[in-house]
Amino acid sequence: MRNLGHTLRQIAILALMAAAWGAAQSQTVMTNADSAESIVNRYLAALNIDGIRGDKILYMETYIYYHSNPHDTAILKRWYMPPNLFRTELWHGDTLLEGAYTDGQSIYKEYNRSMQILSWTTIAQSRYYNVAPQYDFRGELYSWKANAVDLKYKGIWHFNGQEVYRVLAEEPNKYNCYYLFEKESGLLFMKEETDERSEYSGHVKYDHPDWHAYHEYQPVGTAILPSIESYQVGNDRVYHFTSYRYIPVDRRIFTED
Repeated sequence: MRNLGHTLRQIAILALMAAAWGAAQSQTVMTNADSAESIVNRYLAALNIDGIRGDKILYMETYIYYHSNPHDTAILKRWYMPPNLFRTELWHGDTLLEGAYTDGQSIYKEYNRSMQILSWTTIAQSRYYNVAPQYDFRGELYSWKANAVDLKYKGIWHFNGQEVYRVLAEEPNKYNCYYLFEKESGLLFMKEETDERSEYSGHVKYDHPDWHAYHEYQPVGTAILPSIESYQVGNDRVYHFTSYRYIPVDRRIFTED
């Protein structure tokens, strides 16, 4: 792991800049035919999730640090094998806090200490797909069509002297989000979650980050995945450092506790 203190200071500076981006940016007149869908599809093409190997398991390990207490570390472990085998475990020290896994066919299980689910428990498929997406490494935009997200192009913005694309995403039963993409690379680098909802949404309130920044991406074969992220929740900032590697196939990961 790189020098944590130095890295956190660097990210903290970027995070403070990110927190104020909405007030500091100005929108230019839209003079091109770029659409929200084409911008998002370009980003997804750059990630190339479909390029992840199918003859291995992709193992992901994320170290989670809190700005308020950088020595209190959680570890998020994830396993994925195309097309739909997933396992997620969130650990604090030697304690499993929560997790979920599926073989993509008939097995759907959950562990959640905060909900007093203290052993791996079979759940309905619908329950699994309510629990698992928050830890999906592919990101929310990967399933924007399936989730009936309405994308709207909001023009070219200036961010720290650079021109970037801005897209509004409206999804049923979720708060509206703004996404910022680098103009040259097409990569997502910022997501701002608002407290506003689309006209066709419900009004169930839930806690969410104010913003989520993507600082670095890492090549994983022919795919590109986020390796350093940060976000702000309330008055605290959270930092994610993720490493990726392929491991030999062991289907018991997705079928056994």
